[in-house]
Formats: sequence, structure tokens, C-alpha cells
Amino acid sequence: MPVWSHSRLGSFEKCPLAYRYRYVDRIKRDIFGVEAFMGNRVHEALEFLYQEVGKKRVPKVDAVVAHYHARWAAEYRADKVRIVRRGLHADDYRATGEECVRHYYAEETPFDQAETLGLEAKFQFALDPNGRYAVMGFIDRLARPAPGIYEVHDYKTGASVPRESDLRSDRQLSLYQMAVRERYPDATEVRLVWHYLALRERRVMSRTEAELEAHRKQAIRLIDTIEAARDYPARESALCRWCEYRDICPTQQGALLIERAEAEAAEKAMRGDRPTDAPAGPATQMSLLGGGAPAGGASAGPTRPRPVPPPRGRPSHPAE
Repeated sequence: MPVWSHSRLGSFEKCPLAYRYRYVDRIKRDIFGVEAFMGNRVHEALEFLYQEVGKKRVPKVDAVVAHYHARWAAEYRADKVRIVRRGLHADDYRATGEECVRHYYAEETPFDQAETLGLEAKFQFALDPNGRYAVMGFIDRLARPAPGIYEVHDYKTGASVPRESDLRSDRQLSLYQMAVRERYPDATEVRLVWHYLALRERRVMSRTEAELEAHRKQAIRLIDTIEAARDYPARESALCRWCEYRDICPTQQGALLIERAEAEAAEKAMRGDRPTDAPAGPATQMSLLGGGAPAGGASAGPTRPRPVPPPRGRPSHPAE
């Protein structure tokens, strides 16, 4: 029987077609959005920090930052890391990630508030007594500040903090709380701690019994829905621009054609090229899509999509 994860469930909710490509057709992609790439490097730096703390040696902040940059340099490939937002470059994201590491270090030093029980701690448990609905995941950091009290720490590198109602509906950390209670019968309190590193914000809450039960039932219903699915329709949203399957998605071909044409036109303009046998600019691209040429001169053309914030949260663990 399959073992489910929050990221797998969320993939179906966001776009059934992307779910099919990833989990049914098993089409592999080795291209990362730069936001996901940066998030992974920040997580590695904080994991290194607590590994050193566990050895009774607190590294200097510069050592943690150096680890972050070393991992970035070792993993970064320009042809494998995709930057969606216009006007930004890899170094912009690299600098943001460094600030995340520095801010966290300044806020949490001297790192003696709680005993660290696990880093990237894997868990697996069943949502039902018969073991029919198995789920798994990885907790960024599991800590115990006092006997019977456990904390689930989750690092976020996005540029916004959700509302409290959104945090209440967060399935990921609800599953983590269930997992901690399953593993530690002495748990009298489980705190869910979100660290929004780029904004230096921290949110703490815990689920009630009723909330946990609601999340458990909702996850089971969603699993039933996925297993019964025979059609996997595309679900268009602003997140399509970050999808690793965009090049094969039937709903994205027109947008990709326009974006490629605009990029080619911009490159020619930078070189000072100007074709003599065809009009320049978006009008030509519209004709490629079967649309009429826009009127009004150089400022007309297809409307560009507004830049949107990168997807929130940490990318899924490779094993999920």
C-alpha cells in the first residue's frame, strides 16, 4: 500500500495533472525553482548548526554562513536552477538565504532553550487503526524544552506570513503533531513552531483534540479521492509558473510561446538587432497564436502576468 505525505496530498490539491505526472507517470525532473534551491541550502546550514551544538560546540555565525555558501556553490548549476521572477538573479536569492541564516542565529543563540531530539527527523504512522492510511514526513527539528513538552520546528524562507486561520488549517504540522504523540506517549503538550526566517517572524500554536481529529478525517477523505481518481485535470493558477512540468502541460503552451518570443525580442534589442522583413515586438508573437496584431504602437501587446510571490514553504523532501 502507498505511504502518503503532506507534499503528495498537496500536489493533488494544487493540480491533479501535476500529481499524475509526478506520482502516476513518474516523470522525473531535475530542475529546481531557485526559491526551493535556496530553502534547501538554508535548511542544510541550520542542520549543520544544530549538529555542532549537539557536539557541545556552538559554531560562530560566520562558520554557519560559510557552510551555507559552500553548499550553495557545491550544488548550484545554472541549467538546473530556474529563476521565474523577472529582474532577480541567483545572487539576490543567495543573499536572502544568508540573511535568513544570520537572523535565525541572532534570535536563537545560545541554542540552549531545548534538547534537540532530531534533525530532519523521519516519521511514519497510520491515520487509522487498521494501518490502511499510512503517512510519513520529515520534521526539520524536533526539540524537548521540558519533560513531557515537545516542539516541532519548521523553517520557512518565503516572503510572507500566513494568517492565524491559515496556520490553523495547516495540515503538514498537524500530521507532525500526531506523529510526535504516536512516538512519545509521555507528551502532554506538543507545540508547533513556524520560523519565517526572511521576515524574522515566529508563530507558535498547538492543535486541540477536535482539530487533530478534523485533520485526520480530512486527510483520509483526500486519500480516498486520489485513489478513486481516473481523470487528472490541470488546475491553472499563479503557481503554474513554478511548475516543473510546465513544458509539457497543455494549458501552458500559449504562455510559454509568448514568454519565449519576448525573451528573444529582448535579447535582440540588447544586441541592437532589428529584423528588416518582419515587424518587431509582441505583434508578431500574437500572430503566432492566431490572434490579431495589437494596435497602438510599441507599447501594445499581450499583457504580461503580474509577478507573484514564490510558493510558500519548504519544498518537499526528496523521499516524499
